[in-house]
Amino acid sequence: MKISRRKFIACGLMTPLLGSSPYSFAQSAQKNEIFLGGGKFLDPKTNTTQHVFTVLDLVSGGKNIINTDFLPHGISLKPDAPGTLAVFEKKGPHACEIDLLTQEKTRVIRTDPKRYFYGHGAYSLDSQLLYCTETYLDGYKGIIAVRDAKTYQYLGEFPSYGKEPHECVLIDNGNTLVVTNGGGAMNGTAPSVTYIDIKSEKLLEQVELTNSRINTGHLAIGQDKSLVVVSAPRAGLSTSELGGVSIRSDGDILSSIIEPTEVTSRMKGEALSVVIHEAKKIAAVTHPSGNMVTFWSISDNKLLNSIEFEKPRGVAISSAQDAFVISYGKGANVVEVDVNTLKVIDKSRRYSTYITGSHLYNWSLELKRIREMQNNA
Repeated sequence: MKISRRKFIACGLMTPLLGSSPYSFAQSAQKNEIFLGGGKFLDPKTNTTQHVFTVLDLVSGGKNIINTDFLPHGISLKPDAPGTLAVFEKKGPHACEIDLLTQEKTRVIRTDPKRYFYGHGAYSLDSQLLYCTETYLDGYKGIIAVRDAKTYQYLGEFPSYGKEPHECVLIDNGNTLVVTNGGGAMNGTAPSVTYIDIKSEKLLEQVELTNSRINTGHLAIGQDKSLVVVSAPRAGLSTSELGGVSIRSDGDILSSIIEPTEVTSRMKGEALSVVIHEAKKIAAVTHPSGNMVTFWSISDNKLLNSIEFEKPRGVAISSAQDAFVISYGKGANVVEVDVNTLKVIDKSRRYSTYITGSHLYNWSLELKRIREMQNNA
């Protein structure tokens, strides 16, 4: 039965949760379908906004809810203890460590009052360091803050080589950090994607979009180094203006998609979350204000399909890699889309997951990606 938004809100955090014992994560992890995401809802008892972190077992639909004092945005797994996560606020002073085994927020990660966390971070492959995208509030200079991964003590910083850095991902067996720099207003610093050597902290490459009216938000990187970037309108522009999708498949130009116009004209506001299916060379992108999810061929930058959803948010890939998994709607629902047909899979919906944030993470696939990098290092 579909749960209405009113019933979802009325549940609050007093709803009995499936698998609420400390061992539930270990038991569910064996099924390889653990999905993670942040969310918020209105508590009817206090009329206040509550923030939570959800651990969802996609097989059973069971979930555990962890209270947080901010809306969780980006998530990073610690390679030597993948049940340990660093979780970040987008454009705010909050970040924390979460332990999936105990289902608790275990430590607070603090930044300097002169800076904000900007949403994402990445542990080094040897689990010694944590790299965080941060911005100085005076001037919006972007930096990568470096912390000790055990104590979270601030050790130093290096440039993100742009303004307002957001997402960061380690590639090249953990040696290169790829960063989206949202940039400034139209007459300011251009948005870009920067490739940084983490040992020398030097800029290796800086890539700009072909559309100057959109920023660089989230990204997905293929094993062949193909790059997909999703964007919102530049700072200072109306949020009703167009965002967009940009694809770089040949190692050269990061081309912003302009066709078909019947689809791109609906990309108002931000294109939010993106994931690449490696075998199919398909990128899936969510468009909350456009009420749709689009699917693109990375090989030729062409639209393959678009599906109507109520305010889709996060997108990930199932552990069997046979489906895209999408969070959407006021009821915080999750649904699967077949990677072959690009159609919704019948009876795949999970309702009231509490995941209303920008991302949906497949813990199992991310752990697999980390292990592959460690084996190749």
